[in-house]
Amino acid sequence: MPAIHTLKCWFLIVLAGALCYLNALGNGFVFDDSAYLSSPLVHQFRPLDAFLQSSIHPDLYRPLTLLSLACDFYWYGDQPLGYHLSSLLLHLLNALLVFQLSYHILARQSAALLASLFYALHPLQTEVVSWISSRGDLLMSFFFLAGLLCHIRARTYRGRVLVWFLYGCSILSKESGFVLPAVAYCYDALFAAPARPFRHLFTFTRAWLVRHWGYALVLVLALALRWNAAEAAEPISANFLADADAVSRLLTLPAILLRYLLLIVFPLHLSADYSYASIPLVQTPLDPYFIAGLFAAGALLYLPLRASSPPLVFAAAFGWLAFLPASNLLVLAPSGMAERYLHPVMPALALLLGIAAKTWFTKRYRIAGSALVAVVLLLMAVRTIDRNRDWASDYALFSAVVALYPDNARARENLAHAHYQQGDVKAAIEHYKRAIAINPHRVHPYYNLGLLYNAEEQYRTAIRVFNAALELNPDHAGVHYNTGLAYQKMGRHAAAISHYEKALHQSPDHARAVFNLGRAYQHLGQHSQAIAAYQTALTLDPSRTSVYYHLGELYRTTGDLCRMTTTWQILLRLVPHHPEAERIRSLLQPCEKNP
Repeated sequence: MPAIHTLKCWFLIVLAGALCYLNALGNGFVFDDSAYLSSPLVHQFRPLDAFLQSSIHPDLYRPLTLLSLACDFYWYGDQPLGYHLSSLLLHLLNALLVFQLSYHILARQSAALLASLFYALHPLQTEVVSWISSRGDLLMSFFFLAGLLCHIRARTYRGRVLVWFLYGCSILSKESGFVLPAVAYCYDALFAAPARPFRHLFTFTRAWLVRHWGYALVLVLALALRWNAAEAAEPISANFLADADAVSRLLTLPAILLRYLLLIVFPLHLSADYSYASIPLVQTPLDPYFIAGLFAAGALLYLPLRASSPPLVFAAAFGWLAFLPASNLLVLAPSGMAERYLHPVMPALALLLGIAAKTWFTKRYRIAGSALVAVVLLLMAVRTIDRNRDWASDYALFSAVVALYPDNARARENLAHAHYQQGDVKAAIEHYKRAIAINPHRVHPYYNLGLLYNAEEQYRTAIRVFNAALELNPDHAGVHYNTGLAYQKMGRHAAAISHYEKALHQSPDHARAVFNLGRAYQHLGQHSQAIAAYQTALTLDPSRTSVYYHLGELYRTTGDLCRMTTTWQILLRLVPHHPEAERIRSLLQPCEKNP
């Protein structure tokens, strides 16, 4: 009978979770998905390279995540449905593992079922389930929860080896999985020890470390792999705390914690981005967010210890440890705040809810408690289904962010790009201008705005925008190149040459800059410089047929008919139906008759 009950619980968890995310299966790729999916490590299934190279950014090393996406690419190509289906299946598996963990600790199926449904349906989970770039979070949680359950049940050395293997997989999916040994230690201290170990903490800890030495070995090996694959480039932080002074940073941390707690209880104002200007820095200890956040943190630390309930203490310890990597306390996370950072904490929150249900929903309040739970779960499911629509496209996603945080500069930039992709250049320009007004210290929006003005043939305006970008970063090769392009379109070839040369000083292999440099010299009649530029362009890109055409024209102008013939013959071999092919052949006939 218990097995049948367990199967029914599993069925309910899977059914509820699948129904909640059914409308997410039709979503597309959004935000950073293109960065992952354009990686050669995803397009070509090369497991060894995935372990020997860093991921998309210099500070990311998640080989198992890349291999997971590579498998999806092998099966589904560039169709997003398959990727979303894989993420949903992982989420449902994690929900089942939460059920097993809760059932083991609470010893009551109804409480474990509630905990698992909370985990499966909570709207905060939409970011990791509906966003392909969060595949690492789902994989990390799968190996983390599986490893914790195996640790709980391991009785032999072979069982511990399996746990250590799962621990390594968790770290190699996402680095936040490194806290698994600490969570396992807390479990053993509270449940597995024959007596309370706290009176003999040193002895217990030493014995525990000797028994579970494999955790340390796996962590060292994972760090060695990460160090071997690390790149020298310094990652640019999108964390708004990075530019804050130490005092403001510390004062803001409790305020962020309070916002997380509010989102857990009232997941209404969800956002894919909490960057610049979304969350104000706390400047004084009298700030109400700081005071309330500090009080909440103290309560969450004190109350579980005061209750002296091993399940409650374990759930609290689990939650705090899972939150630690993204708390900005030890090191700055990639973002100051993100909903996905609560994903590792969700099993602990689910367990806390299960404990509350087991404690409070006695026979006397069972009907009322069940009704309340059903209403809350239904509301969460409705909110999750509604939230999935925000992840349908970049336009929908960043429109939702801007609706909540109109002064979020990065969201404005991304919404501008979404408008541009839809062909609405006017709206794109307005959002870039708003992003610059909000945060005038970023080069990126100036650069993209200048590109749009260039595309709209508003060259004078484009040059003004590019000059503003160069005041922030005088060595930006892309800005110099496009400034040169604008000057060249206006016929100001000398000014264009100056910017092309500056672009090439920063990026010598910029083939388009070299080609346009040659065109500018050609227009000014500086033939030798133009020929040298075109020859360099062919060295960088031998397949660029326009270079052969203009170089042949230069050789003809300077009377070097031999080189003209050779250059244009190559052009005709590459493009037999070139628009100027008939004229070129007529010019080549006398040269070919009289070599």
